[in-house]
Amino acid sequence: MRPPRSWITRHLSVFVAIALLAGCARSSQDGTPTEASPSGQPSAQASFPVTIVDDDGVEVTLPAEPQRIVTFAPSMTEIVFALGLGDRLVGVSGPFDDHPAEARQIEQVGGAGEFGVDPNVERVVNLEPDLFLTISGGDQWKAELRELGVPIVTLNATDLPDLLADIEVVGEVTGAETEAAALVEEMTERADAVATSDRVTCFFEVYFPPLTTVGPNTFIYDILERAGCDPVTEDAASDYPEWSVDQLVADGPEVYIVTPESAKGARSIAQRPGFDGIPAIASGQVVVIDGDLLTRPGPRVVEGLEQLAAALGSAGG
Repeated sequence: MRPPRSWITRHLSVFVAIALLAGCARSSQDGTPTEASPSGQPSAQASFPVTIVDDDGVEVTLPAEPQRIVTFAPSMTEIVFALGLGDRLVGVSGPFDDHPAEARQIEQVGGAGEFGVDPNVERVVNLEPDLFLTISGGDQWKAELRELGVPIVTLNATDLPDLLADIEVVGEVTGAETEAAALVEEMTERADAVATSDRVTCFFEVYFPPLTTVGPNTFIYDILERAGCDPVTEDAASDYPEWSVDQLVADGPEVYIVTPESAKGARSIAQRPGFDGIPAIASGQVVVIDGDLLTRPGPRVVEGLEQLAAALGSAGG
């Protein structure tokens, strides 16, 4: 069964990750690929032109500090606003670019393609962007936009340190290095302050039906571990596998984590056939958390980490 369009659009980064694996290349200003910069460390003040190699492995040169930015992922929109560059945003992906509230007033450029989540190329070009920030996937429309002269930078965070490095890259290509360094420092301090001494086994429901979860090489899995959760899906063979109810009963997670978009709580989950045999469901140990705080690799993920750690601590107690 295909997820509904609203779920795909809200969780665009997760949906794309299910379909494609992303690279993690970075580059210096001379175009030579380098490792991502250490999280929390300010990058050197960049002068334009700036050249990087993005997470698609594409070399991108920004000749001058961008003044007209289009973001094509809610996480990218949140990063741009967090760096104080909201007034430069001329386009966003769609209705789920909703944080902060000002983002809702910006022109939406999505709606094309099979799932309705590809950008409208003509609309993008008409906005005359000098920077297009997005996540992995969409090779065809990216190639089309590049041919039309739109500079695309693709960033796809695979864990929290990678997200922090991505924020620094956004700072580099927008001329907001100082702001990016400050944001990374704040996020690092908050993440490091999360206490996870008492750990619990858990299961994270990405989507239902079919029951879909996360494997160990995903951004969400990394956040779960940092919050004090030991996912029972550590042996998953893929990043976003389907999981059988029988297997989950055998796994016996102590806590079941779900977002409001997938289920309302323990009672609604227990009404599904066979789910009442899952220990966490039988004992009512269900944590419902705002999916935007966990599935969007952006500045608010530390808020999701803090909330999840507190909820897991209460459940474990």
